[in-house]
Amino acid sequence: MAGPYRDILGRPGAARFTSAAFIARLPISMVGLGIVLMVSELRGSYALAGVVAAAYTVSSALLNPLGSRAVDRWGQMRVVRVLVAVHAITLLLLAWSCVSGGAPLVLVALAVVSGATQPATGALVRARWAHLLGPDIRLRTAFAFEGVLDELIFVIGPPLATFLAVALSAPAPVVISAVLVTVGSTLLLLQRGSEPPARGTQRTRGSHPLRRMGVPSVLIVLVAIGGVFGSVDVATVALADEAGQRAIAGLILASYAVGSMASALVLGSRSGGASDDRLPRQLLVASIALLVVTLPLLLRPTLLALGVLVLLAGLAVSPVLITGFSLVEALVQPTQITEGLSWAISAIAFGVAASAAGTGWLVDRAGPQAGFLVTLGSAALVAVAAVAGHRRVRHGVHARNE
Repeated sequence: MAGPYRDILGRPGAARFTSAAFIARLPISMVGLGIVLMVSELRGSYALAGVVAAAYTVSSALLNPLGSRAVDRWGQMRVVRVLVAVHAITLLLLAWSCVSGGAPLVLVALAVVSGATQPATGALVRARWAHLLGPDIRLRTAFAFEGVLDELIFVIGPPLATFLAVALSAPAPVVISAVLVTVGSTLLLLQRGSEPPARGTQRTRGSHPLRRMGVPSVLIVLVAIGGVFGSVDVATVALADEAGQRAIAGLILASYAVGSMASALVLGSRSGGASDDRLPRQLLVASIALLVVTLPLLLRPTLLALGVLVLLAGLAVSPVLITGFSLVEALVQPTQITEGLSWAISAIAFGVAASAAGTGWLVDRAGPQAGFLVTLGSAALVAVAAVAGHRRVRHGVHARNE
């Protein structure tokens, strides 16, 4: 199984740019929690902490694609170095303002600017893979590998943020995040040989990526699977709290990530014979499979049983995610790939934010088990969106390949 991964990582510069991108995007899983830990500790308000963290997340999801559009036009080096500088400085200012008693409006404003300038490193590194491999079918393996690293980031990041806040100081996770994104992005940008060429001021045939046939259908699927992520997190923590074993929630969610990583590794190693024409059907099958494995979450499982069930659910998540990213790459024009992939990442973030809020509201009123209703509803939307958009996605892939 390791053969396909050795093959792609053996390409010139591949191991270096994917390692740098891993460092640069590790803070993605740290900043939101770090803001909550910092603001709640230093200002004594979870409400303010939630508002500041939400301002960061929403700003990032809404505005990152605009930065990615600039990257497609002027290149990663010219654009990302500016984004990283503003992002890191405003993160540090956010930490300083929180320590020094800055007004809540100042904290929110700094969070908005920092989120808006967060580099979409996941899109940047996938664009480099697409440039390196071109139409090679091993691009599916590369995307699967990045999916595994994404899961690993969300296994490492939250515990690391918590440890830094407890062992060092409340602002430490935010400060360290600024350092990591600066170091990782710098290492990535210095690798000019793998940087995709900029399209310059030339107009892109096919207009905006969101207007490409099939792209909106895929993004709806990704919003819905973000809903699965956000609801599982909240419902699992609530269920563990109800049982008086909150610490177990981390282990259960880790099993979810392990299942997703395992299926990503297998899928990537077996994608050598896949072609773009097969992707719409793969998304359809994976979406229906996700709905099927999500149904048992409504059976009021014990914590042990829940760990097994979310492991199975995790196995079905990566095929949807990897195929979704591959479809976006197959549907948009090559000169729009960074922006297109950034919209895919933002779609997932929207789903996570909306479902986490909705699940929390439902849990407060109907109990922890009710939270999994949002999970099932999100999984059902994944399947419905995949079925409803199947024809348009298929036609979009065919039109791009003509």
